[in-house]
Amino acid sequence: MLKRGAGRKISTVLKNKRLTDKRLTAGERKRLTVKKSESGKIKLLVLFGGQSTEHEISCLSAYSVLNNVDRRVFEVRVCGVTKNGDWQPVTGIPLEEIKDGRWTSRVTEGSGMAPALECVRWCDAVFPVMHGIMAEDGTIQGFFALNRKPCAGPGVLASAVCMDKAYTKIVLEHAGIPQAKAVIVTRGEIENGFDSVAAEVGEKLGYPCFVKPSNSGSSVGAFKVGAPSELEKCLRAAAEFDRKVLVEEYIDAQEVECAVLGNEDPVASTPGEIVSESEFYDYDDKYINGTSSTRIPAAIPEEDRETIRKLAVKAFKALDCAGMARVDFFRERKTGRILLNEVNTIPGFTDISMYGKMLAYDGIPFKELITRLVKLAIEDFEHNKRHLSR
Repeated sequence: MLKRGAGRKISTVLKNKRLTDKRLTAGERKRLTVKKSESGKIKLLVLFGGQSTEHEISCLSAYSVLNNVDRRVFEVRVCGVTKNGDWQPVTGIPLEEIKDGRWTSRVTEGSGMAPALECVRWCDAVFPVMHGIMAEDGTIQGFFALNRKPCAGPGVLASAVCMDKAYTKIVLEHAGIPQAKAVIVTRGEIENGFDSVAAEVGEKLGYPCFVKPSNSGSSVGAFKVGAPSELEKCLRAAAEFDRKVLVEEYIDAQEVECAVLGNEDPVASTPGEIVSESEFYDYDDKYINGTSSTRIPAAIPEEDRETIRKLAVKAFKALDCAGMARVDFFRERKTGRILLNEVNTIPGFTDISMYGKMLAYDGIPFKELITRLVKLAIEDFEHNKRHLSR
């Protein structure tokens, strides 16, 4: 269960980095150079929805963000993206319409991005509350980079690499971060060389094992494979979501997560634990059944919590992340070894999502977290400005 009143632990957990101090330093104020609106507020565009399988989760996240954004600091406009890729400003509509999807009735089908371009020009910064492909994979980040708008969360490169689990593994292996063993398979190999794939999986990983799309999230398209006879069916199902599929060794483990916040000097939260009632923490268990629970801090030794914090920051830096990330780990029950599972560059912001819960445990309420993430985006944007001409 989530403990309340745990902010007193922040000095120990975050090593006196004063993450809970709400006042900006003089240097921070100097770096946040956006032109504010006539009201003196930062003009913030909240973007949600998208074309991925996580569209509905994005709507729930946006509902939470819009309920908690500090209106004393930000002047807010809201824009939704349908599953067909149409953009629609929805500022001022009842938030319940965003939560349950009714906002899409306001969209002119086939309108594309045109209705939202004025919002893009208007804003000082963007908070993309979007998950999965065509959102969290560098595409949205690239669009706003082209339009020279600060965007909360990691940039184009980090977003693209973290979305692709196969490439994440390559980077983290180079950085010396322990991970589960895996075999990477393409859709073509499944179609034309399944026998070779099956032999490699059996030799390198054995059974049971896990199959999941390389580019997906929220455990969409993920399957536990109990025997060789189940492998082909699960590979084909996962390949419907991506042309690359990851097959990973099965690890009997606790699932532990850690929130990272910051730019060049990031800090990691107290790790939390997912206690799932399913065989693994799948989409239904996360968002539909409501049978899973969370525990903050995770029920592991303090030295393991510290190891996870250090590895989370190391991965954040190795992947060139900025602003935020939720880093997920396995802690093997039998051996206690800690393995990095994946890195989420735009974690969920629903009322049950762990990223906000872990930082709240460390003394950063949701409202303040949103403000910090936008200001970190502006800071990172200013820091990365380039001379584009002689």
